[in-house]
Amino acid sequence: MEATPELNPDPRFPPRLIEHLINNLSVPIACFSQPPRSADLLQKLDTLELTILGLLTGLTLLSLIIFIEEALYLSKKVCGPLKSNTLIWSSAAPTVIAACSCFGLWIPRSMMFVELGISVYFSVCFYLLLLMMIQGFGGKVALVERLKDKWLPINTGPCCCCCPCLPPTRMTMGKLRLFIVGVFQFSFLKPLCAFIGLILWTDGIYDVEDVSSTSTALWINTSLGVSTMFALWPLGILFREAKLHLAEQNIGAKFACFQIQLILSALQTSIFSILASTGTVACAPPYSSKARSQLMNNHLLIVEMFLVSVVVRVFYRRHSDNTPYAAVPKPGSDHARQEETV
Repeated sequence: MEATPELNPDPRFPPRLIEHLINNLSVPIACFSQPPRSADLLQKLDTLELTILGLLTGLTLLSLIIFIEEALYLSKKVCGPLKSNTLIWSSAAPTVIAACSCFGLWIPRSMMFVELGISVYFSVCFYLLLLMMIQGFGGKVALVERLKDKWLPINTGPCCCCCPCLPPTRMTMGKLRLFIVGVFQFSFLKPLCAFIGLILWTDGIYDVEDVSSTSTALWINTSLGVSTMFALWPLGILFREAKLHLAEQNIGAKFACFQIQLILSALQTSIFSILASTGTVACAPPYSSKARSQLMNNHLLIVEMFLVSVVVRVFYRRHSDNTPYAAVPKPGSDHARQEETV
């Protein structure tokens, strides 16, 4: 016996209007219902939809195989466990996004957890990218030594691109620590806010679709937006120098892959959410408008992340990644004592 669909309250439509649309205008009840359960999913999809679901699952498995092979290569070929681990965890981002999206296809009601999982892991990638650039220079001391005599422009986006009057600065160990804190604060706040959001969601307080001035989700997401800008600012400053000094390590291509993943996992998801909230994406049983927009986004993400994982494999496997750290300062030297205090 088929289970009766569970209505999902929609702030755009009062209950009486929903009842009128279903009873008098023959609007499918699925348009106002929660997504189907995973146990009922195979029975409600036609042959074409099941074929697409199988193909996307296969692409996800291929992305996983590509990552495993790449991780084995990096662990064996890259000098230093710290550098190899950073590269491995950073290169895993497209595979993690594809895997989470695949779970969202098979378990439609888990989409909130899927989106939170993607955003949390990618927030950690901010810090991994910073570590990748620092390690590419050979460590904190080597980075400061390389850039101490160079003026660094700080009027870069997304925070200070509209402030051309800001004077450039020289790199010091203290300023590098500020850069690290600026990136780390987002990698810390995003998982924390995600955890708080899940707790509030269980009590019905956290609703990502509520954009009113009293909405908890609005204030949390606004705070995270500001935190994201402050995290991207030091990354942009260091990348300007890294793409010149670390060209042989393909840092430009790696940063481009990071930007593509950020756009696809954040901006694309927001666009589909807006299209669903405005009614642009029509409902198609057994999916409501919102669930169908999430489904379409997951379809695209899996294909896009498969292509990105192939590109990431090409640039992360270059032999230039085998370059070790710069020479370690001799014990007792000023640089060695400075490194010990970091």
